[in-house]
Formats: sequence, structure tokens, C-alpha cells
Amino acid sequence: RAPTEMSRIPDADDVTPKVAGVPVDDPDVSSVLYDANMIEGALEQLAALVVSHLGDFEVFVPVTTGAMMFASDLVRSVYTVERMLREELQRGYKRMVISCATCASYGAGTTSDANVEVEVRLPSCDVKGKRVCILEDIIDTGRTVMALTKALYAAGAEEVALIALMDKSARRDAEATKYFEEKNMKIACAFMCPDEFVVGYGLDYGGRYRELPFIGVLKPELIAASAEKK
Repeated sequence: RAPTEMSRIPDADDVTPKVAGVPVDDPDVSSVLYDANMIEGALEQLAALVVSHLGDFEVFVPVTTGAMMFASDLVRSVYTVERMLREELQRGYKRMVISCATCASYGAGTTSDANVEVEVRLPSCDVKGKRVCILEDIIDTGRTVMALTKALYAAGAEEVALIALMDKSARRDAEATKYFEEKNMKIACAFMCPDEFVVGYGLDYGGRYRELPFIGVLKPELIAASAEKK
């Protein structure tokens, strides 16, 4: 689903993820959750959300490598929406500062370990006194985003918001949820994600499948075969 307004990521109990189950001829993907048309529509809604709710956010921080496709498409869509609505907005266009951050992620695995220390490399730009929006591929436990948010605040950011492509709320970590609530953090996502391992549109498994133009479920037997080789 795509949001129509800025909202918090819901708790797992509030959401029952739906799977589209669209057939696909890629030999490694069992089903498509969100195809290219659905992604395009979600990006348009997210772009409108950014223009209407985050007009005073200057710095946008894609989390590499997973968010690179989502972030590049989103920021261009934001520019288009901003130009289309410039007369209604009655404000000048504020140029974005876009600078990437890196965080520990899945690596070659399929789950995010809540007990692992998250290593964060901040964007190269100055965030002191600025409103910063993180652009992330998928949020599961939320611990990676929490670590990056804490680092940005420590670097002097005035406010930190989050826009994500996918929300795997079934795996939400209680500590991360509490932190987001305490910070009254603006959070929105394009799609809810079932508790499956998904790939495509930047999401990977062992560095592969990022190039898929859709988001789909990786066949379980491929994950099992990979685990047996280790």
C-alpha cells in the first residue's frame, strides 16, 4: 500500500501484509509482490508527501547500497511534483542536498540480528542545524535506522525523518519502536512487506537481484541451497 499522508510505521499487530502473488518468469523468483507500475504509483504519492510535509527538509540521505534505486527515482519524482505544484505552493524551489550513508545490513544472510552492533558511516555533508530525511530500502527490526538516526542527531541534525520503500513490521524491535516514538519521528513507507525474503528494485540477496524492475519473493530453495554451501 502507498501512504496518502505522513504516518508512523504501524506496529506488527495492526497490519496484515498482503501478497499480490503475480506470476513471473524469472527462474529465481516465486512471485511478484509489487510490479513496476505499482512502484511508480507509490513513488508519485511519496513525492507528493515529501513536497507537502517535508518542504523544510534540506538534506536527503540514501542508505547504500539497497536504497540507491528507490532514492534516485524518488528524488527525481519530488523535483517533478515540486515544479508542477510551484504556483499552488507559493514558494521557491529549495535544492536538495543528497549525500549517502552506509550501515551494516544483511550481507549474504536473510535475517537481521538484533544483537549485532550496527556500524554507521555518516554522509559527507554537514547536517548540523538541518532537517534530514533518511531514504531506506527496507525496515525490519528498525535497529539500523535507529543507529543512523542517533548518529545524525549526534552530528547536530535538528530533526530526522524517514521514508522507506518497504516496511517489514512483523520483525519490529521494541527498542527501535520506542525510540521512534520518543523522537516523534516522521516516518512513511511505500509498501508493507510480508515476512518473506524479498529481492528486486535495489533489494538483494548476497549482492544479487538488485536489478530486477519489480519486488518479488526469492524462492526458498535458493536460500536453503546457499545456506548449505556455507
